[in-house]
Amino acid sequence: MEPWMERFTKQLEEKVTGDKIAHYQTVIMPQVIADFMKMLNDTPAGQIVREEYRMEDSSLTIRLEGKRIGNRCEITKTEVV
Repeated sequence: MEPWMERFTKQLEEKVTGDKIAHYQTVIMPQVIADFMKMLNDTPAGQIVREEYRMEDSSLTIRLEGKRIGNRCEITKTEVV
């Protein structure tokens, strides 16, 4: 597992408890990551991208930061608040 994914998973597990964690891990996280990676792929190389995802129920916010390096995209920061 990528280091950023480990951090992201830990941060999410600290904020989401009970039955909701499975939903976040199997539905929310993959959708957020897929959307963010699409944004990174559409960004010129070297440019930093920041995005914030707020849950509809206002229970938490996911902030991601990354950049595209050549043909590779890298998530450099994750934050769950």
